[in-house]
Amino acid sequence: MIFLKLFLTFFKIGLFSFGGGYAMIPLIQSEVVSNGWIDFSTLIDFIAVSQSFPGPFAVNISTYIGSELAGFLGAIFAVLGVVLPGFIITLIAANFFDKFKDNALVKGAMYGLKPVVIA
Repeated sequence: MIFLKLFLTFFKIGLFSFGGGYAMIPLIQSEVVSNGWIDFSTLIDFIAVSQSFPGPFAVNISTYIGSELAGFLGAIFAVLGVVLPGFIITLIAANFFDKFKDNALVKGAMYGLKPVVIA
């Protein structure tokens, strides 16, 4: 049961957090502390460790929280929960892009975005 709860909680965090991993901190705090999984001071420690390790912040902190609560499998379910929303949205966007890539407006937008991506 804890695995499903971890997955759903971090899926919600991944789905409704826009702006990267640091934008997730308030939602992670409200979800994790309100569930009684860890206290606020432990969360602060997890945030500090997540920032100091390489890799995406969201993956790091979900790994630490999941492993603290349910070991290795808890870490796997938490990471899958936080990563899957972005993956699913990317697949949907890629599917729509493939259908509309020959549209003149889409071509123009992609041409205009090239300098931004390079910068």
